[in-house]
Amino acid sequence: MPPRYERVADALRALIMAGTLPPGATVPSAAALAREHDVGRDTALKGIAVLRREGLLFLAPDKSIRVGPVTARPARRPLSTPDEVLPVPPGGVVSARMPTRRERERFNLADGVPVLVVHTADGEELHPGDRFAVRWH
Repeated sequence: MPPRYERVADALRALIMAGTLPPGATVPSAAALAREHDVGRDTALKGIAVLRREGLLFLAPDKSIRVGPVTARPARRPLSTPDEVLPVPPGGVVSARMPTRRERERFNLADGVPVLVVHTADGEELHPGDRFAVRWH
């Protein structure tokens, strides 16, 4: 079972990905999250910190924690030739997002490297963004 702070982060991440917490929305306070998830305030803050590192949350000028907009970030290292080019079938959709802790471990990704999510009629595939490129037909 994941640590409690990861469960808080996973719950918030799910709300963000579902659009329940859209870009610019204020995240509930650490105290409110602690009550909701039956954890301590420090544990809730640690969950928020995970999502801040992933780029999903940011500290606003008014000191509130808000859902971040999707923005382009400079590459941390020079772009290289991808290991593999993924063909995207007709009707397929590709998006990019920051990986979860488990996905970062699974793909051995450095902080700041996104995953590519390929949605097809057959389901969803994840690929490390630093090693794959996509090609539409």
